[in-house]
Amino acid sequence: MPMNDGQININRKKRHRLIFNIIKLLITGAIFYYIFDKYIQYNDFLTALKYFQPWLFVYLLIIVFTCRYLNAYQIHYYFKKVFNSKLGTNFVFKAQQISAFYGLVLPGDLAGGLITWYMVSDKSGEKAASASVIISLRLMSIITLIAFTAVGLVFEKKLIDINLRVYIVILAVLFLLMFIPFVSLKTATIMKKFSRAILQITPVANWRHKLVYLSNKLWDSVITCTNVDPGVILWTVSMSILCHFLLILFAYLLMIMVGINLPFQVSVWLLGAINLVQLLPISFAGLGVRDISIIYLLGKYYQVAPESSLILSTLFLAFSLIFVLMGGMFVLIGGTVDRRKLSDYQQMD
Repeated sequence: MPMNDGQININRKKRHRLIFNIIKLLITGAIFYYIFDKYIQYNDFLTALKYFQPWLFVYLLIIVFTCRYLNAYQIHYYFKKVFNSKLGTNFVFKAQQISAFYGLVLPGDLAGGLITWYMVSDKSGEKAASASVIISLRLMSIITLIAFTAVGLVFEKKLIDINLRVYIVILAVLFLLMFIPFVSLKTATIMKKFSRAILQITPVANWRHKLVYLSNKLWDSVITCTNVDPGVILWTVSMSILCHFLLILFAYLLMIMVGINLPFQVSVWLLGAINLVQLLPISFAGLGVRDISIIYLLGKYYQVAPESSLILSTLFLAFSLIFVLMGGMFVLIGGTVDRRKLSDYQQMD
């Protein structure tokens, strides 16, 4: 009987996931229909392609690869300094590309972040520690992104009327509050006690003990992060800043590549806007949502032709797909993930 109940639950989850994916496909299709119906003209699109400068492709690819490899080194460095465990930059880089691959081909089932955690924790043997490091560095990356975006908006008077600065400030405050426990022992200790108190009201005893145990392990790892040397934090933050600067340079050169000649500060806030919009889980890989956002912002405030904006958005996706395909190659040569083992691993025994 329990087996039948378990199978029913699995089938129900698959059905819900299928419905959710169909809804996302419909939303993506509707957005693209609106884009091509309202904005894109075939002849103007061909004209926009004439300004395309393919010679920049190699330079852009080097910048993106450097940024991704630097991000992998950051995880390796932080994990080694905090938990005295060497992952290897090449291993983390490989894990991140595999994560990107699974995150695209299995949306809603195997999230990219979960795959990275699975592979890192499987190698290190530290499940809670791996989770705390990935969460900490992800928050640091988002905070750095928001900071750069805020700087770009300060120097961009054309966007004052849409109050983006207010939204950025709100996001910055929220993510800073989430990051405080990773650098403050007192805050992390309070959050550990608070989480335990909340979980104690779980009605089922087995669940309650399990959840309290997992919560304690995770917060113990977070507390370990608070004890790291300030120099390590400074170096880790410096890597985040360098990585985001490279991404901004990438966005600026990508605009030049498609014939969009705008000031450098536009790429500073545009990159942040694109990344924040892509956090909305309403389409696959940000398709449609990213496109309409770029077309609207660049068209309304800088009179950029929608055809050029669409080419720009497509190239953002294309460079991401290069590394998704690299992840797929890693899977084919032996980097695949056992989904049954991953399901067991989620229990964090």
